Amino acid sequence: MHENRTLTLDTRGQVIEQGQDSPFLVFRLSWVAYVRETWAFLLRAIICVLAASALAWGLDHFAHTSTERWLPAVGVVAAIAWTVYSIMLTNSVRLFTDENGVWMQAGVFPWEKGVAGVQWRDLGQAGYTPGFASWALRSYDVRISHRFTTGSELFLRNVHRGNLAVEHVNSIMARLQGRVMPA
Repeated sequence: MHENRTLTLDTRGQVIEQGQDSPFLVFRLSWVAYVRETWAFLLRAIICVLAASALAWGLDHFAHTSTERWLPAVGVVAAIAWTVYSIMLTNSVRLFTDENGVWMQAGVFPWEKGVAGVQWRDLGQAGYTPGFASWALRSYDVRISHRFTTGSELFLRNVHRGNLAVEHVNSIMARLQGRVMPA
């Protein structure tokens, strides 16, 4: 028999299981999303240092100056700044439900913050990608589909307890469609 699980947030914003019914919830990305940023930093550092070194070599070779030896350090600083921004962007991602639908919010700076989502009336279905790694890491890829168009669907990688997020969305949809009587 399927147990009735609901979720709420603790004081740090982490999703925790609880026995009481909660109408709308917020889900964050798993720690697995931050591991990807570590590998991305290494790649960014290589690219930025190589680009800065090529620029320094070009200036030294064609302009005949040797004052550009500090440019590779600028490449490292650029890679660090790029990674800090990327981590902040990853930390800002939220998947949440409210009375209007299912939404994803993201953005670091005020001019880039935004919300995209699917209204309850247009929601097709919610699903996640199962697997051993997802189960062991509690990090699931979640897809919220739109009934009429694939261009408006939500797809989030590495949602912490994304399986429970999908169960939550589908249970609200079932209630809205009148298939489940409220407890």
